[in-house]
Amino acid sequence: MTDGGSVKGEIVASCEPLMPPGTFFVGGHPIAGTEKSGVEAAFATLYQHRRCILTPTEATNPEALAKVERMWQIAGSDVVLMDTFKHDRVMGAVSHLPHMVAYSLVNAVGAYDRCDENLLKYSAGGFRDFTRIASSDPVMWRDIAVMNRDALLEMMDFFAGWFADLRRLVESGDSRGLEQFFASSKGYRDGIG
Repeated sequence: MTDGGSVKGEIVASCEPLMPPGTFFVGGHPIAGTEKSGVEAAFATLYQHRRCILTPTEATNPEALAKVERMWQIAGSDVVLMDTFKHDRVMGAVSHLPHMVAYSLVNAVGAYDRCDENLLKYSAGGFRDFTRIASSDPVMWRDIAVMNRDALLEMMDFFAGWFADLRRLVESGDSRGLEQFFASSKGYRDGIG
């Protein structure tokens, strides 16, 4: 038995003890999808050339792991093995935090009232691209935020430190510091591939 959820620690810890004798749980997380959810959002090539993280534990049967790994490979995924703790930290950083930032940004701009105008109607490519994920299912993201709370809070605090540094650079008008900050970010982003 496997799953496709975005949080592994709590899921694996809950599911493994429930397996009847001879049945094994292999935590899985395909890194694919869009802001749309449900069966209607599926498409034939959804998992092709995408990573799928499997999170075996000491209790994972090697044959069960091999079957689940092969299933994801047949679907076109590149399979990576990772422990649940690391998985939840990685997803907290590259998936869960960006969703929290997008939700916060849309709420902040939508609620801003100093212009006596709906600012969102002026949003163009950059804002729309950046905040696309804020259209994701609120119930699903509520559950992810609660289930991966520790990793998410760690990343939110870490992000807040970087945002505070950026704010100080803007406030002080530090042109050189701003350029270095932006160049560093560009280097990281350009390295994603």
